[in-house]
Amino acid sequence: MGFSRITELAHAKPFRIDDNFQITSYQFGYFPDSVLMIEVDGKTIMNANDCKIMGPPLQQILRNHPKIDFLLRSHSSANARLCFEIMDRGGGHLDDQKKYSAEFAEFAQAVRATYAIPFASNNCYLHPETEKFNKYLNLGINVKRHFEEHRITEPECVVCAPGDGWDDELGFILGDTDWYTDLGGHLERYKQAKATTLEKTARREAKAVLRESSVGRYAEELFSGTPFVIRRLFRGKPITLVAHNDAGDSAYELDLYRRRWRKLDSWNDQDNPIQIHAQARVFLMCINQVNWNSLGISKRVRFRVKDADKKVILYFMELNDLFDCEVLPLSKSLNGRFILVWLKRWREATLYMHIMADLIRGRGFVYRNYLPAFKGPDELRT
Repeated sequence: MGFSRITELAHAKPFRIDDNFQITSYQFGYFPDSVLMIEVDGKTIMNANDCKIMGPPLQQILRNHPKIDFLLRSHSSANARLCFEIMDRGGGHLDDQKKYSAEFAEFAQAVRATYAIPFASNNCYLHPETEKFNKYLNLGINVKRHFEEHRITEPECVVCAPGDGWDDELGFILGDTDWYTDLGGHLERYKQAKATTLEKTARREAKAVLRESSVGRYAEELFSGTPFVIRRLFRGKPITLVAHNDAGDSAYELDLYRRRWRKLDSWNDQDNPIQIHAQARVFLMCINQVNWNSLGISKRVRFRVKDADKKVILYFMELNDLFDCEVLPLSKSLNGRFILVWLKRWREATLYMHIMADLIRGRGFVYRNYLPAFKGPDELRT
């Protein structure tokens, strides 16, 4: 990225930037994520973004930072749950948009912040493939409505738009623009403003081709770096990548269990029941940038499967994420550095053992069950 002075932040160790300004990074998740605590001028900001921290790791933060003034946290979908086309269930997707506001509120109450600010999720979709997802946006105003509907007053939910801010004497400084009453109009004007960029993207995508050389290189790295215990999850479940462009579609079958791949002359739902569809250029970016994680976030993908096979897609995407984050191949993570880092994060290991024990007992995973105890709306009113 062009930087030469780079300081890695150690887990849970404060880093002083100035006399009155320090930050602390708390890493969490086997896909690297983190919470950033910012302490400046007597105020503490918790930037959780989309890190789903919980259990003992979250309790560590709350012990080290007992008074949190501002919580910043995501509140919308950064995944591909809306992109499933379940063939034997009428094409329905897998997501529940209301849960994002509920999880935001539960987390905000658990950390006992003074102000909770919906953060990092005010996105929209302008590409012709993804415009349909705008109706599923869970904007900050929806989070605030959830607080109001459930009479949650602590913490106070404050919706901020880009350019809004805080002043120690004046409090929140919020703009006058109403972004939500005519959301469709704002989106249409934004799309018109970005028309040149959208047209340029369309021209590039029309020419892109997913060639055998790219798929072969990707497949061989995937096969060689995936342990047998993981490959067994794909036994009898080959995955078909269908790449689209203006010249026509091309398809490739990946059999992870047998470590074989081939280009298909034709494909159909009967012979190829597990399909991943995307523009050829999108697949190329995933392969060349080793960045499959962005495929789901972008919503530029369609998973065409039967209900019983949707877990295979989830396994496949998680597997690619492990390569994205260099957890796989194992040679990149089974080393001294890996062990030393995780020794500092021992609380997280105990959390995973707790979750595993609950799953073995038949208890489903519910995020709020692993948050510190917080007062619900009824208790707050009393």
